[in-house]
Amino acid sequence: MRAASRFLIPAFVIVSIILVTGVVRAEDFKLQLTGATYTKWLWGTMRDDGSLYNFTTVPGEGWGDNGQGSELELMINQKISPKVAIYARIHSRFNQNEWTNGGGWGYFKSGTPDPGSCVGGNCGEFDPRSNQYVKLRGAAVTFTPGYKWLDVATIGANDWGMFDPNVVGRIRYIDRDNVNGLLFQGSAARRSFTWDFARISLFRNWMGPNYNTGKYTAADAAYVAQFKYTSSSLFDVGGLFSYLNDIEVDGTDHIWDNGRSIRTRFRNEAGGIKIGFHPSAMIDLRAAYYRSTASSNCHLGISAEAPCSFGLGGYSSALAGTHSGNAWKANVDLNDPFGVGLSFNLEGFSYGANYDSLLAARREADVLLTEGHDAAFYFPGPSNQSYGVFGFGAGARANYGGFDGTMMQVATVNVDNEFTDFIEPVAETVIGWKGWTLVPRYTIGALELAGEYTQLSYDTNWQAWGNETRAIDNTDYPSTELDTGVGHNFRTAYAPFQDKKTDLYLVKGKYIIDVGRGIDLFFKVKGINETDKRLNDPKFLPYAAGDCPGNGQDCKNVKNFYNTGFSTANVSYFGNPPVIEVNGVKGYQWKPWDSISDDDRDLSYYTYQLGAGYQLTNDLYGSLAYEYYSADLKDGNTAFQAYNLHEIASGKHSKNLAIAKFHYTLGGADVGFEYQYNWGTFEPDFGGGFIVQYADQGTAGNNGVKVGSRGFKGRYGGWNSLETRNIRQQRIQAYLKVVF
Repeated sequence: MRAASRFLIPAFVIVSIILVTGVVRAEDFKLQLTGATYTKWLWGTMRDDGSLYNFTTVPGEGWGDNGQGSELELMINQKISPKVAIYARIHSRFNQNEWTNGGGWGYFKSGTPDPGSCVGGNCGEFDPRSNQYVKLRGAAVTFTPGYKWLDVATIGANDWGMFDPNVVGRIRYIDRDNVNGLLFQGSAARRSFTWDFARISLFRNWMGPNYNTGKYTAADAAYVAQFKYTSSSLFDVGGLFSYLNDIEVDGTDHIWDNGRSIRTRFRNEAGGIKIGFHPSAMIDLRAAYYRSTASSNCHLGISAEAPCSFGLGGYSSALAGTHSGNAWKANVDLNDPFGVGLSFNLEGFSYGANYDSLLAARREADVLLTEGHDAAFYFPGPSNQSYGVFGFGAGARANYGGFDGTMMQVATVNVDNEFTDFIEPVAETVIGWKGWTLVPRYTIGALELAGEYTQLSYDTNWQAWGNETRAIDNTDYPSTELDTGVGHNFRTAYAPFQDKKTDLYLVKGKYIIDVGRGIDLFFKVKGINETDKRLNDPKFLPYAAGDCPGNGQDCKNVKNFYNTGFSTANVSYFGNPPVIEVNGVKGYQWKPWDSISDDDRDLSYYTYQLGAGYQLTNDLYGSLAYEYYSADLKDGNTAFQAYNLHEIASGKHSKNLAIAKFHYTLGGADVGFEYQYNWGTFEPDFGGGFIVQYADQGTAGNNGVKVGSRGFKGRYGGWNSLETRNIRQQRIQAYLKVVF
């Protein structure tokens, strides 16, 4: 009897499953294992080999333009039954896992890794940056129960790309399966009404103020609800709301018998409504309105707490204090209204300074129609190096050529451009932007033409952060790095003083010459005019009129107060210069800031592109292109030092790029190759009112300039060369991807 029970019980279970799920074939539920190998080669004349990425700002991760490495990705899919399926992804990491690292065995000759200086894979087996580790990137279970009210439920990893990038955006590919949660999706009325609801566990590395979610992280989560109703092909309306709750254990609760109380560290509510009206194939109208509230509950002196305020350079993924903000955009698309191949796209938009949705897309989304700024002048000078005035190896760099193409726009200050190569697109924040864009498009035969005009003003045009009742270094706005340069500083939307406007215009086109397999010709001409008066009221000048008498006399340091007890001179960023003597001439190390024009910024920027591509064989496509950039930038004078930390900024720039690209496919293999030769000149123009210094042996050796060359040292001791610089650099990025 006992033996019969052992047989009957599992048999009964199997029969029950068949009755519930229906008769199915075994092959319908085979385990599916797919994956890809990805091998990358980097080569460049800067000879950096700290990592297999051109650019990052994450401390200790390294960057490089040389090296070879491979990674492996495995994806597991299993359909358990018609109603249940599982998914998992296992992935290795590039980082410092170069071929020359010997599979992770390469490390310091002393045998003891130094975690503080792990570059080029020298941390060996003891560190995940160089030990070629493979980890679970994500696992999920999907249910399709067949209920009328529920279509799909997904438990576990997700990319969260089903929402609106202005509120909750798709997680970047390198973190795509690292963000887990619960997702429920349903529909009604023959899918004319759809809904989504999610609980997203907060990723502790950046989903909170100061790029963390505090000490107690297990219960931190965001809740998102979304709906869309499509009444007909003419009209649709949708809405969504997100509530992010970052909590901590209440340190004042000393009675634990009934459990421990919690308190809020940070809350963020964001939501919006979207309407679409589509009267015909010729006319399409869309509008969206968003609102957010962000509230940081700071506790002074407690580690990992939300910030109470920032100084002149705060690093944070969210604002301090409590703020509510709005954003909106409206689009009108006219598809060939005159029947001649001419179409128009018009977009108006406004992203308020206080709009703060921490889960908005950090990249991999483009929320605006405009091309935006060019990525060739990315961070923020043409050398694309942070803290470059302090010498070699001072900060992250993507080298002189910058990045390919234009920049995508994202609706967050929490922009993510880490671990990127120069062939990848990069993102910039649009917080504070308001304006409109017109894009005409014309197609006739093999010719395609498009243009753009964008006019920008800024909701962040203010003086003293828009609040004269606080000290200049006591603000709710994280300004990260105030230095700007040729390009838009992606790292911050905010500056203490701003009076800025931007005009962007371009024309571009493609034409196919009917020769052989067809020659693809393409071109672009683009211009940007941008001005920023920054500080525009004399009451905010740091010192009283005539404070620095000149003629080699010391400044008196008589402060100028814009409110009781508040002066910009209270912070070193606006401090007076010391008197120095060079070759018997006494004067100021930099110009005293005594005029509202001392910090004015004026950029006149043009770029030209011409290229051709050809399908060389059935498997190989190649293209050649030439790009020329001209940027005339006056970025304040030495009184303000807008370039404070970055090299190669204020002055005249002439940059050339010769680019060769090839793409080859063979079976399941995909090969890409890009070679760039970059050359150009930079003629510095930092204004006047200071004593020219000459590089000594130490300065020359540390900054790559000639002994005796002209320059000056700024507020923080960095060297700003006054000599014309001729720059030549080459670089290659190639990859081999095999999908199996």
